[in-house]
Amino acid sequence: MKFVISSSSLLSLLSTTGKVISSKNTLPILDYFLLELTEGVLKVTASDLETTLVGPLTPDSVESEGVIAAT
Repeated sequence: MKFVISSSSLLSLLSTTGKVISSKNTLPILDYFLLELTEGVLKVTASDLETTLVGPLTPDSVESEGVIAAT
């Protein structure tokens, strides 16, 4: 996955979706953001198994698509 995006846009989306992430997760994967880049849209997902937030962003340019879980 390789793309170019505004850092302020990405930070804003991560801080919004990150409000769902709890500090006392029973499953370690819930501490991560899921980043999915498909069809020219970056979707950032965060969940605590009760609430899930998904936010889309359009990158400035996309070289390759993919999916990754990142903290």
